[in-house]
Amino acid sequence: MQFFSRYSYIWKFEKEQEARYDLFVRASSLASLRLVTIITIFGMSVFLVIDFFKNVDFSIVLATRSCLLIVASLVMWQTFKKIGPGLIMAYVILLTLGVFASAMVTALYARMPSYYLTNLLFLIFVLVITASGLHLRYAFFLNLLCLLLFLLYTNYVHIDSFYYSQYPHLFLIFLYLLIVGIVLESRRRRSFLQFNDLMDQKRIVEDLNEQKNKIISILSHDVAAPMNSLSTILHLQSNGGMSESDLKFYFPRLKEQFNNVSLLLFGLVRWSRSQMEGFVLDKAAIDIVDQAAESLKLFHLQILEKGLELKLITDKSALVKVDEEMIRIALRNLISNAIKFARIGTLVQIKVFKNDKNNVVVSVTNQGDPIPSDMLSKLFSFQMPSRVDSKGEKGTGLGLALTAFFIRLNGGEIYLASSDEGGTTFCIEIPEAIRQPVPA
Repeated sequence: MQFFSRYSYIWKFEKEQEARYDLFVRASSLASLRLVTIITIFGMSVFLVIDFFKNVDFSIVLATRSCLLIVASLVMWQTFKKIGPGLIMAYVILLTLGVFASAMVTALYARMPSYYLTNLLFLIFVLVITASGLHLRYAFFLNLLCLLLFLLYTNYVHIDSFYYSQYPHLFLIFLYLLIVGIVLESRRRRSFLQFNDLMDQKRIVEDLNEQKNKIISILSHDVAAPMNSLSTILHLQSNGGMSESDLKFYFPRLKEQFNNVSLLLFGLVRWSRSQMEGFVLDKAAIDIVDQAAESLKLFHLQILEKGLELKLITDKSALVKVDEEMIRIALRNLISNAIKFARIGTLVQIKVFKNDKNNVVVSVTNQGDPIPSDMLSKLFSFQMPSRVDSKGEKGTGLGLALTAFFIRLNGGEIYLASSDEGGTTFCIEIPEAIRQPVPA
């Protein structure tokens, strides 16, 4: 049973994968159908000429084979149109049963030699299993049907001792060609699985390359901008072109730019380390309420500049067991985004609470423009494009992707709770840490 379970894919894949396999082998199956159709047309034409000179009832031969030639010609014509896997299978079955039915009619009424039918049955076995391109299960049932029809025909319709002597040979041929069919089907399906693996690896490489290009372009812009600003300020200061009041005005804004770049760089370093083999999370039980409160202190200047009202609503405490640096980066990114895209003078609200699943939830809500519908499918991925915030500054598009990666790496989940004209709410949900009993 273990053998059959292990190699069950030879018989059939799961529904969706089987549909992809049908598309994968469609071209070769169509070529096989054309081959079988050509063999049928050629064979029937040659036999028609040969039988004209034999001592048989040629009128019956002519009638049956002419019908079969017409059917085969129509099938050949159809193969040059766009047809799906289901029609390919139907045409193979039609040709097989048509050839076998005409053979039984001519054997019964046209005084054909007894070996004619058995030899043709052998040829049908070969064509159905090895040449038609049918899946193994269809070929098996079709050949089995032909074999059963032959047994019924020779026992009840056309009784001949010669047919009885051919039973062992036909059974052995049936089993032998079934084994051949299993080998061929196994090779086709393994090729399909290998092709799928290669395509998956290609997609992974393309995604990684796209992520790398995006990160490089972001770093080249976001790191260069504050460095250029600092260089300009220092140059002006050294040449006496900037007063003390100018420095007091520009330095806080420069500090804000460097804080944002530091947060991005630190997140990227942690992300890149997590991609390396052997990276281990440094998990510890922390109070996420304290982390949220500490993160808010970093954005005091931005909150004042935009005239935002900040509200932090929390439970008394909420312990989670996570990598502290990763969660800190995730919280900062969410709060930074909420402030960045909030309308001037509106409310930014952070709530920390426990839900009915005993998970700790942190929701971050701002009052700003809703997220465009075309970006919703790219949220939390490195394909998320940059957006312009409420002050006209362009974001990196990396924050949510890094946040989602760190949250999921720590066993949590992140999701968009709502985004409409009333505001946008992002939530992270992390299992609550089990409190250790205090020793007596």
